[in-house]
Amino acid sequence: MKTEKKFDEKQRGQTGLRAISSGYAFKCIKKNKGKYMFLLPGLILTIVFGYIPLPGLYMAFVDYNPFRGIFGSTFVGLENIKSIFMIPEFLKAITNTLLLSGISLFLIFPLPIVFALLLNEVSCRPLKRLTQTFSYLPHFISTIAVVGIATTLFSSSGIVNDLRISLLGEGTERILFLGQQSFFVPNIVILTIWQSVGWNTIIYLSGISGIDPSLYEAAIIDGAGKMRQCWHITLPSLRTTIIMLFVLQIGQLFTSNFDLIFGLQNVFIDFEVISTIIYKQGITQGNYSVATAFSFVSGTLSVLLILGANYLSKKLNDTSLI
Repeated sequence: MKTEKKFDEKQRGQTGLRAISSGYAFKCIKKNKGKYMFLLPGLILTIVFGYIPLPGLYMAFVDYNPFRGIFGSTFVGLENIKSIFMIPEFLKAITNTLLLSGISLFLIFPLPIVFALLLNEVSCRPLKRLTQTFSYLPHFISTIAVVGIATTLFSSSGIVNDLRISLLGEGTERILFLGQQSFFVPNIVILTIWQSVGWNTIIYLSGISGIDPSLYEAAIIDGAGKMRQCWHITLPSLRTTIIMLFVLQIGQLFTSNFDLIFGLQNVFIDFEVISTIIYKQGITQGNYSVATAFSFVSGTLSVLLILGANYLSKKLNDTSLI
């Protein structure tokens, strides 16, 4: 036991490649193999769907021919990437994607933090758990089902129009909300908030539960109210978590909720984003090489944004993902 304890103390400070080369990482995995087994399904899925398809990115640099395969097709270099800029909806798709990402970053991202802080102040445990349960439930509803709910609510014969008529009178004209361009973005934002905010509070509530209660007790003795406790204790304790999630969110500036946007599109709506352009170029029109090139450029920009945001975070707050 003493020898094992000395070994643990000696190896505790070793991290990364040094720990792996020393064999300590493998000893740790062997010792906790039961716990690591829970990681196995996620690891397999990541390898199968995240790493094995990576060679397919070579399609972005060839004139893909299904009969010749990816590596048998003619190499064209950066021609597919150049052709991206010739797509008529290119600039509009970039603008719309950045618009939705900006709303998500500066409006939707802070909401789970605020909601977690509010839930933390609820003293009635049954009410708190009931609120958590109802706020988590939308996350488990598929996006297509959410589209169906929105269609039922906002259709010309839906509940919203029926409510308008009951309040304003029988002569009120029914409105096709889902066919109005001005309603599309607010609808996306509302549905995204409803589906994601409750679930995203989990990580913040977990961080709040790990804060030392004695800090709050000392603050109360000093006469600090709830707002001061939140500002000087809770938020600083969550700073690292918030920064890390914010850095990851920045990496999604060129992504969007494809399922929700594509599901709500119709003949009256002219709103394209990067993901819908990739879908229409690749699946609908069969331009697989151009679609892959678009996806490759978008993914590369996302990686660069994450690395840049992580670098700034490390310099300014000494908090880093890597």
